[in-house]
Amino acid sequence: MHHIEMGNDETTFEFVITKASRDTLRLIHAQVSETVRTEAYVQFARDLTRAFHALKGLARLQNEAGRVILSISFERGHVEVETAWGKATNRFRTDQSYLTRTVGQIGIVE
Repeated sequence: MHHIEMGNDETTFEFVITKASRDTLRLIHAQVSETVRTEAYVQFARDLTRAFHALKGLARLQNEAGRVILSISFERGHVEVETAWGKATNRFRTDQSYLTRTVGQIGIVE
């Protein structure tokens, strides 16, 4: 299992990769499972890496059905995180320093 966490002083969002294959990954947050295609996760990791280093941009992770379940937007050091996991949605603001560890957990893809 691989834990990925992001947040700020007040909010923490965590999901776990519980299963991975060449085709799909199974992610769990608060006992709710989402399946994403491996290629979608790799694209999300690439987009996140670019946005993190440029301090500008957007990374979106889509589930297997094509619905965006995680969106991370960078603009001038501020970061908006929006989750739509299962039926629950959440949005919080943080700054780039809080996502340094997250980028490492997700994996830098070149």
